[in-house]
Formats: sequence, C-alpha cells, structure tokens
Amino acid sequence: MRKLIKYALIPGLLTAAGCSSVDTGLRNTVVLHYQHVANVHRIDFTTPVALPNRAPVEAVLPLDSHGFWAVFVLCGLDVTGANIPSFYYDVDRARVQYGDRRFGPLRPYTLRLDDTADINSRFDTRTLADAIAAEIQRGPSSQVFRHGYYPHLDYRFAIYIPSPLPDYPGDQLPLRYEGGQTLALGNGYPPADVDSAGPRGSGIAAHCLP
Repeated sequence: MRKLIKYALIPGLLTAAGCSSVDTGLRNTVVLHYQHVANVHRIDFTTPVALPNRAPVEAVLPLDSHGFWAVFVLCGLDVTGANIPSFYYDVDRARVQYGDRRFGPLRPYTLRLDDTADINSRFDTRTLADAIAAEIQRGPSSQVFRHGYYPHLDYRFAIYIPSPLPDYPGDQLPLRYEGGQTLALGNGYPPADVDSAGPRGSGIAAHCLP
C-alpha cells in the first residue's frame, strides 16, 4: 500500500487543507516533490581535504554525537502554475524545519574533523561544505527551470542537523525552500539510517520511490 503523503508548507503559501486545495491556490506556487532518503552520521572523503595548518581531513563527524546529515532527493518540480514563467533552483535555499528550528547550510564550529578534537572554523567551512557536496550531492547546485513539469530529476543533496531533534522518531523530515512561493511535498517514505557515507560507507538512494 502506498505510504501516506506528508507535506510541509513553505512561507508565502496559504494553508492547504486537503487534496482539493492543491488546485487554483497553486497558480503562483512552484511544487517541489521530494524523498528523505537517509540520515547519515559520518562522511568519509574520497580525496582527503586540504586545510591550512593541519593534515588533510579524511572524514567529518557531528560535533554533537546526535547530529546527522539529512539526505534528500528532489524527485521533480511542477512549474506549471499559470502565473509562473520560471523558477530558480538553488540547493543552498533548501531548509529542514523541525518545530521552531530551521536548518540549512553548514555553519562554523559544528563539525569534528576526523577522530580529533579539531572543529571547522569560519575559514574552512566553505571548503568542507564543498567536499561534503562532492560526496553526497547529485545534480546541479543551481538551475533555472522554465514554465513546465519536470519529473524524475533525482537531484540529491544533504542538510546538516548539528544537534538532537527532540522526540524525532526517525521518519521523513519536512523540507522547505526559501525564496518565492513554493510548496514541498514529501512522498512519506522513512529515511535509511546510515553510519557513514563516502568511499568506505554504505550506499545512499539516488532515486525516488514511486
């Protein structure tokens, strides 16, 4: 039996109440279809990452042992609203919303470098974020989509959750997109729990389930 679809509302959209609301109310709304495919607890790098004044970094772990990377696949985009000429997609605008907390791009002083006490600083965070994307991300970081429907995109990306989520049962997390009028709809499948990703880790789904 197909799992129940869960959805997250994005700022700019009036509350959608039931399936019948996903009609004329979306004339100005871009709909993002996604799957939360995995929660990853460590990332190993295929090529060690060179940083100033230290040995190359082979892996990163959450500073808080309860942190993780929530990995998503953007299944498709619906840009068919009558009043939408195009949509600018930027992976850095994706957010996880959990209660009143919102998570997005990697921040300094939240990662542990290898099995050491060293943590990421504001000087090396961008380099580490790019290295993480190289291991996890599939698809472009940004793209302009003209008016139309785009199924089967399978663009994969990760959002770092640096601290515990109270009472989180391990199911699909709500995704949001900042900028423009958008609605993110998850397909409801629960994520896999992955100890590590990268050359020595487990595989992560790269395609959405129907």
